[in-house]
Amino acid sequence: MSWFSQVFDVTLLATIGLIVGVSLVLAFVRTNRRDVCLKCFEGYHVTLERSSGKVIWGVMELESTGLELRYRDAVQDANHVESSYVLYADEFADIQAMYRYADDLDQRDKLRREKDIQRSAHPTVFVRMWRGAQHFFSLAGDSLVEALGAIVGSLRKPAGRYINDTGEKQLRQLGATMIGSVGKSFDPLLERLIGQKVVVEIAEDGEVHEHVGVLKTYSPDFVTLLDVQYPQKQSHAIGEGANGHARGLETSVADGVLRVQNQGPQPVLVISLQAGDEEEMLNAVVDRGETIEIHLENPLEQAELNVRVVREMDLIVPRTRCVVRHRAERYEPEILPEIVFDLGFMLQGNSLADAREKRLRQRLAEDPHSAILMANLGALMLQKQSFVEAEYLLNRAYSMRLSLPDSGRRTAMLLHELRRRANKAPERADKLRALLYTAGNNGADATKNVAVTAVSHNGGPHA
Repeated sequence: MSWFSQVFDVTLLATIGLIVGVSLVLAFVRTNRRDVCLKCFEGYHVTLERSSGKVIWGVMELESTGLELRYRDAVQDANHVESSYVLYADEFADIQAMYRYADDLDQRDKLRREKDIQRSAHPTVFVRMWRGAQHFFSLAGDSLVEALGAIVGSLRKPAGRYINDTGEKQLRQLGATMIGSVGKSFDPLLERLIGQKVVVEIAEDGEVHEHVGVLKTYSPDFVTLLDVQYPQKQSHAIGEGANGHARGLETSVADGVLRVQNQGPQPVLVISLQAGDEEEMLNAVVDRGETIEIHLENPLEQAELNVRVVREMDLIVPRTRCVVRHRAERYEPEILPEIVFDLGFMLQGNSLADAREKRLRQRLAEDPHSAILMANLGALMLQKQSFVEAEYLLNRAYSMRLSLPDSGRRTAMLLHELRRRANKAPERADKLRALLYTAGNNGADATKNVAVTAVSHNGGPHA
C-alpha cells in the first residue's frame, strides 16, 4: 500500500469519494422532500390565493422544487395561450391561502378525500411509529449536530489526514439536511390537536378573523384544516326589473324594495349595497329559507350587492399568517355561525374605514334615531376594538331591532362577539360599566362622549 499512497493522494481521494457520496444522498433527500401539507391537495382542483390578491386555480401537481396548477381549459392571454401556472418553492412564502371546495368535489375526489381523512384520524401502527421517530429526531436534533461535529473533528486528526475542509463542509451539510427534513416537522403542542376541531386566527387583508375547522396536519411552513365553514365574498349585479342568482341566493328589486332570498343550506351575510362610488352598509343575516326586504331611498338602476356566502372547504394556510388558538369541540352549536361571520379586528389603520366612520357619524348626527346607522357604526367600532362605544351603539340598535332588515339577528351576533372579545381586553369591568352608565345618561350625542372617555381611560390599543 506504500506505493499506492506515493502515487495517489489518499486525502484527496477520500474527499472526492465523500463529496460524491454526500451529493447522491442530498439529491435523493431533496428530490423526495415535499411539504406534507401541500401533499394533501395533490391531484385535486384547488384555488391558490397569493398575498398580492392574485387568484389562480387548477389541478395541483407537487414537486420538491415547487408546484404546478394545470388549468382545466387553456386561457388566452394578451400574447399567448396559457395552460398552467408554476409557483416555485422560494415563492411559497407569498401564499395567502390555498383551498379546496369540499362541497364542489366529484364523487371520485370525495372518496379520495374521505379515505385520506380516515387515515389521518385513525393512523396505523406504522404511521404512529413514523411520527414517533419524528418526535425523537426533533428532541435529539441538537445532540446529533454536536455529535456530527465531534466526529468530523476526530476524522481530521492528524490535520488533513482523512477529510479536508471541503469534505467537512459537505458532511455538515448532509447532517443539517437530514435532521432538518425530519426533525423540524414535529410540534408536540400541535400534535395533540390533530384530528380535533380547533379555532384558528388568520390574517386576511390587514384584519384577523377566526375560523373553525379540523386540524389534519401541519408542517414547518403550513397548517391544513378540514371542514371549514368559510364566508366567501361574492358580488351580485342587481337593478330595476333584473334578477340575480348564485348558489341559492336570489335578489330582485321592485317598487323601491330590494328583496334578498336565501334558498341555500347555509345563512348568508349581506354586507353592503354599492352603486357607483357610494356604498350603503347593510350588515344583515339571511337564514336559509328566509327573505329580507330593504327599502331603498333612491331609485336603483345598476348596483352590486356584496355578500358572504358560506362554503365548505379545506384550507392550507401559512403558519406565518395563522395560529391555532382554541379547541372547538365543546362550542355550543349556536355559537359556530357567529364565528363563521366574525367581524374580526384590524391590525393597523385603514383610511377607507376612517372615511366610512366619518360618514356614518355625520349621518347619525342628522338622524340620531336610525337603528341601521347605529348598528353599522357599532360594527365598525368593534372592528377597531373600541369596545365601549361599540357596545353602547349595538345595544341601542338592538333595542330597535324591528327596524333592522333582519330584525336584529346580525346585531345580536356582534354583541356576542363583542362580549367574548371584551373579556380578553385589559379594561376593568367597573370602568366599562361606569362608561356605559355615563353614555346612557347623555342621550343621542353620547357616542362622542363615550369615545372621548374611552381614550382618557384606556390610552392604549383599545381606545
